[in-house]
Parts: sequence; structure tokens; C-alpha cells
Amino acid sequence: MDRISPLPDDLILKILSFPRTEVAITTSLLSKRWRDVWKHVPKLEYYAPRASPFVHNFLLLHKAPVLQTMHVRLSQNHRPTDIEIWFRVAVERGVRKLRFHNYLFGPEEAIRLPGSLYTCQTLVSLTLFSAVIVDVPLTICFPSLKALRLRHVEFSNDEIVPRILSGCPVLEDLAITRVNNGNMKTFTIMIPSLLRLAVWDLKSGSQVPGDDIGLVITAPSLTSLTVVSQVSCSLVNMPSLVKANIKLSSPGDSKKLLQFLTSAKHLSLCAIPSTFSYPIGVFYHLVSLVLCTCCSVWFCLILRQTPKLRVLRFQPIERCFDYVQIQWEQTSSVPQCLISSLKTVEWIDYQGRDSEKKVVMYLLENSGQLKKMAIKALPSTNLEKRYKILQELSSTQRSSKKCQFSFT
Repeated sequence: MDRISPLPDDLILKILSFPRTEVAITTSLLSKRWRDVWKHVPKLEYYAPRASPFVHNFLLLHKAPVLQTMHVRLSQNHRPTDIEIWFRVAVERGVRKLRFHNYLFGPEEAIRLPGSLYTCQTLVSLTLFSAVIVDVPLTICFPSLKALRLRHVEFSNDEIVPRILSGCPVLEDLAITRVNNGNMKTFTIMIPSLLRLAVWDLKSGSQVPGDDIGLVITAPSLTSLTVVSQVSCSLVNMPSLVKANIKLSSPGDSKKLLQFLTSAKHLSLCAIPSTFSYPIGVFYHLVSLVLCTCCSVWFCLILRQTPKLRVLRFQPIERCFDYVQIQWEQTSSVPQCLISSLKTVEWIDYQGRDSEKKVVMYLLENSGQLKKMAIKALPSTNLEKRYKILQELSSTQRSSKKCQFSFT
């Protein structure tokens, strides 16, 4: 017995909103009751290499007054003019969430977004994947846009990005993945309302001195920041920052960025400083610090500036830049956080190198409030070496009688 057909239309539409659009359309074969129901589902979500006819037909037959979500993912057999039409229809239907993925593109397939999109009153979330943006109008206004994601998107010049972002007065979440500079020399992000920013710069090679390619970030309201970059970076103070995830290939950029991150409570860092002499500021609020095992040299420098640190973790950070580890030397004075606040230390993929052993022993011998020291060996470590590491570390004198040592 069919128990679904008697359900009210609102409930059936909600059920049909979960699967992708082509699945929802197949329900029209169930009975006369289901023949036209899919036409009122306020969502278009389609992933296929050849989607132009399907999307055209859907938009032609679709009857819902509002198209809340439009997500199209293509890889071939479509024309840029088709995309312009789809976007225009979506805007006319009051789209709130728009995502477009174009997996094969070139300069001849640059996306020319219709002018109506740049003044869309209803758009809350916009995602563009693999595109070249050109012909941006002077007037841009996204009054409702709160989330913007640009992945593998190229822009024809430096002025386009600031122009688009200046038209997003309530933008809170911005994620950018870059693989090419294109015609841009500087990527400028200036958004007073921004709360969360993630920038992944995945370009290969190194920056040529004097070419001015880099990131300029002015977002004083940020609470969360992720920067993975192989180019120069420039920041301003961020007094509301809570969490920062920083991975840099240029030692000079470490100084530039760290001095603006001192309000963070949680920091993850993969970068090697060029020298110990420059000031990085005091991290008065920092309670949790993750250091990539490639740069444990930061350990001594930062710990002197983190009086309230409670958790310290060493672990290899994904896609590390593979710097050679610098030898760490013990300092004459013990950092304040070791004396009064550090409770937990973890080391992931411990290899037992001399520099690693010196750091662990130093922490055990000088952390008066330490409660937990957890060491996890590199999975490839053989049993003989594991036993040797365990003997060396477990016999180390501990400043804290409450410290529980574990090695796995």
C-alpha cells in the first residue's frame, strides 16, 4: 500500500529536497499523484559531465516561485552563454544558495556573470569553482550575502576582487583557494564585517622578488583565520581573533603575521623563523598551541610569549612544506607558562631524533603543573626503536609529580 502519496504536498516536497534533482524527477513515474510534484521542489542540484539539456529543461518546467538552491557541477559540453542564462533565471527566482562547479575551463570559457547577479537581493551563499571572472560592473550590491567561496577562480585584474567585496556589507564567511596568479599581482581582502577567513594559496614555485604578488588582509572583526601561503602576506590587527591556522613557506612572513595574531586563543603554526632576534608580541590569551614537527624551533621562541598556555601539541601538519628541522638549544630561563599553566603536551609521529628528545626532556624537567605527556611514535617505527625511546623518556626526571606519561 502506498503510504506516501496521501501525505500533504509540503511534506512530500521536503522529502524530495534531499536527493539530487535527477532522482527526484524519477518519482514522476510512480503515479499521477507524483507526476508534477518534483516541479515544485525549490532546489536544482545536478552533477554530470553533460548537463546543459537537463538544466535547460528543468528551468523551463520548474514551477516553484522560489529557487532556494541551485548547484550545478559540469566538466564538458556546455556553453558559457548557457551558464549566463541559468544564473539569470536563478536570480529571477530569488535564489538564496548558488553553487557552480566548472571542472574544465580555459580563457575562452570565462564566466561572464549576468549583471542581475551582482545586485541579487536574496543571495546568501555563493560558491564558484574553476572560473575566470571578467566584465564586472561598477555597481555591485549583495545585501544578503554572508558566505562566499572562490575555489580556483581567476580574475582579470587586481581591481575586481576589492570591487566585489566592497559590495558585500554583511559578508561573514570567505574562503579562497588560489592556484594561479592570472593577471593579478595583489589579492586584497578588505571586509569590516568578516568573521571567518580561509585562504589556501597552492601555487607552485616561489615568489619572484619585486613582483608584488601577495595577500593584503584587512578584516578587524575576524574570529577565525586560516592562511596557507607561498607568497607574501600583510595583515592588520584582529582584536577579536579566537582561532588561527597559519602555514607559510617564507620565513620573513612569519614575523609579519605573528605580531598581528596575539589576541588568538588557539594557534596552529607551520613556519620557520629566519632568526630568534625579532619580537613577535605577547600572546596573552593563547591557551592551545599546535606546532608542526618540521619547525619545533618555534617552541622556545613562542613559549616565552605565551604566559597562559595550557595545551601544547607537536604534530606533522598536512601538506607540510618539508623544511629541515633546526636544532633546538635550551635557554637560560624557564618560560612562565611551564612554571604556572602548561597542563598537557602531545607529540604525534615522534621519531626519537636528538632535537625531539631534547624538547620532550626539557618539558618534563621544567613543567611544574604538567598533568599529561602523551607521545605517539611514527607508525613505521620498529619495536626495537620504540623500546629504546620508551626507556629514554620514561626515565627522565619530572618536575610535576602529577604528570602521567604515555607512549604508544
